[in-house]
Amino acid sequence: PLSPFIVSSNSSVTIDPDFIITGNGSDVTFNCLSRGGPNNTFIWLRPSALDSLISSNPSVSSLLNSESPIAVDDIVNQLSSITLSNGPTFTLYSINATEDGGNYVCYVVNAAGVESNTTTLYVIPVITEDPREAFTNVSDTVTLTCRADSFPAPNYQWEVMNRTSGYFEPLDDETSYILTLESISYEEYGMYRCVATAKGIEENATSTPALVTGK
Repeated sequence: PLSPFIVSSNSSVTIDPDFIITGNGSDVTFNCLSRGGPNNTFIWLRPSALDSLISSNPSVSSLLNSESPIAVDDIVNQLSSITLSNGPTFTLYSINATEDGGNYVCYVVNAAGVESNTTTLYVIPVITEDPREAFTNVSDTVTLTCRADSFPAPNYQWEVMNRTSGYFEPLDDETSYILTLESISYEEYGMYRCVATAKGIEENATSTPALVTGK
């Protein structure tokens, strides 16, 4: 007889941790835990990759939702092209926000059933391109560029230093990675910087200030 694959209302599969917030270049490890068994097969993959696979091969969805007895080898073979790891532990080394940030799912499969759970890797913003200083004439157009990397994707806020207080203050409606100062005036000369944030992450990243001044 088949050993039961225990199912609970909270799912019989959990991932420890259920999310991680870390920085670019870090190593992270997730552990997939199951209360069902025996003879569990673990399959780690990206939900987005699974969606693409199902889009091109709808039979994969039927396999994952099939009833006991489960064709474990068929599932393993169908998912092999997008499988990241087949063990209960999954490690990412020297992560990059653009490539590695986001959701990961662990499927646990045995002859009695298929269960899964999802974890998320959040990556703290880091500045990858600082704005460069600009020497310009009054009435010229100046463009400053600032880029950051994070997951979720970064949001930007440009700031300018108040000449009186010496503190940086946000510029209204300047939330692109590019700041354009059209027909610049003498009063707009000064120090500019950008601050990158990411939704759900307290830590932010601030660029090196760039001086904009006359030639």
